[in-house]
Amino acid sequence: MKRAESCARTLRPCFQGCCHPKTQKSMIYSVSVVLKDIFALGKDFPWERPSACPRCGHYRLWGHGYAPRYFRGFPSCLYLKCFRCPSCCCVLTLRPDSHFPRIRTCIAVIRDHIFHRERCGHWPRSDLARSNLRYWWNNLMRRTLAYLDHRFTGGMSTAFNLLSNPVNRLR
Repeated sequence: MKRAESCARTLRPCFQGCCHPKTQKSMIYSVSVVLKDIFALGKDFPWERPSACPRCGHYRLWGHGYAPRYFRGFPSCLYLKCFRCPSCCCVLTLRPDSHFPRIRTCIAVIRDHIFHRERCGHWPRSDLARSNLRYWWNNLMRRTLAYLDHRFTGGMSTAFNLLSNPVNRLR
């Protein structure tokens, strides 16, 4: 009986509204930064705080630590700053605008490889893995068919420029 009474009095954690950990949303926020500076300064890099939450427009954002992310050409992870909105519980991760989300290679390198493949019919000599190149090419073809229709005649380079995120997987 004594054990049952102690369990009955144990308080459960109270989460206010949407701030339950399972309902938190995350968002990638693109910023114009130089990766070499982030690598050199590490967590001391002066990140610019967004003026408002892009999801709900709340004026105040809290610092939420750092997220380790890997990029091509750097031997270790780079720490990207995260912020949290106290109103909607959204977590913003600041990410360089020179890279697509979930892709470690910069947009310019991907664009050069795609354009060479379309122009010459084969991949250029590169130290990139062929599986990555095929992944980007196949996803670009899928997105072209999904968003630009089967009657699109512009070619893969035009489709790459028209689509906002042409090489990530469709969800």
